[in-house]
Amino acid sequence: MSELAIDTSDGGRVIDLRREPGAADRLPRGKAGGRYRCCACGGKLIFTGPATPDSGFTPRFRHDGSGPGTDRCGAPAPHQADVQADLTVILDLRDQLVRALPSATVCLQIDPQLAGQHWELPPALIVRSTDDVVIIERPRRPLMRSTVDARLQTVHTRYGESATHWWFFDRDDAVHYLTAGTVKVRPNGKPDTHHKVRPTPVQRQITSAGGAVCWIAKDTVLIPYGGHPGTYPAHEGEDWSGEMASWAKDWKISHPYPADGAAWWGLIPLPLITLGQHAAFRPAPAFRLMTALESAQHGREAHRRRLAREHAQRQKDELRSTPPVPLPVEAPTDDAPATPPAPPTPPALPPTHTTPAATEHPPTPPRPALPPTAPPQAPVPRIPATRTRFSWRSLLPRRWRRPR
Repeated sequence: MSELAIDTSDGGRVIDLRREPGAADRLPRGKAGGRYRCCACGGKLIFTGPATPDSGFTPRFRHDGSGPGTDRCGAPAPHQADVQADLTVILDLRDQLVRALPSATVCLQIDPQLAGQHWELPPALIVRSTDDVVIIERPRRPLMRSTVDARLQTVHTRYGESATHWWFFDRDDAVHYLTAGTVKVRPNGKPDTHHKVRPTPVQRQITSAGGAVCWIAKDTVLIPYGGHPGTYPAHEGEDWSGEMASWAKDWKISHPYPADGAAWWGLIPLPLITLGQHAAFRPAPAFRLMTALESAQHGREAHRRRLAREHAQRQKDELRSTPPVPLPVEAPTDDAPATPPAPPTPPALPPTHTTPAATEHPPTPPRPALPPTAPPQAPVPRIPATRTRFSWRSLLPRRWRRPR
């Protein structure tokens, strides 16, 4: 902790001697009227610098004490480690922003009254460029809703409504990055794939309050937009059944900040340096891409509805061209009485004599429904067989036979 201190005379700016090689030349040495405070315990510090520019002495901050070990921080070691880790992460982001925004002033400030306390949220970066003020948070641990509300209120009170409040989360932190797969998009006709996240309640709280949320991975920031899955309602003349059922399911976008009802957030990657190319730290390229996604969404809906109308018309055409199918005749059940078939009409007999044309025979009465039973036939009598006597004479030709 000998390289870190809070400068109470400069609005609570955090000094890091490792990142500010010129601090020894501009900062007053010694106690400086209690100007320097320890970030971990809040005690007063003494700034010790080199006596001459050519000396090999390394400048550092030490606690005010003359006894052995009294010049070191007395805060518990775990607390010192947490404070140093928080400040290291946020100061690394400051270095990135200084390179991306050479014309802006980027500093890390903290309320001096909070020096030595256990903070749930590290101090914020203050970016000033002309008339724009941007507040950047860099959470490293899980956040409580009360902590977020308190910080939002503090920023609003101190910097006004014109200030832009950004929250940078770590892309590799599983606490603040809940992956939800990917989504295939086609902005401006170019296919692409965006990663999706499931926003946490705290992240939804920030966007609802007007803050901006993003994730950072090295020199790339991921700007979110809202994804709202749903099903197209059928309009008149549309048919979404059968093969069109899957086409009715789609999603809509909400931007530039995700709406409350978004089921997931899609992420647009953007180089960090592009954030500083527009006023108020606005990621204009990401917003233009979101507008292109919305245009593609409207075109996609119009195309699918056209297919649904064509599907409905095709169904009607097939119905008209298909011949009606006759209804099946129900077979008689076992309980129903069987109707005997009508007997065939016998053929008319030819007339035996000529009948005058004026004479008409009465109609022949119909035969009974049941066919008549044939009378039993008498058995054919058996004729006993007679035996013929054999004679050689019967074998001779007839002309050779002699009469007897």
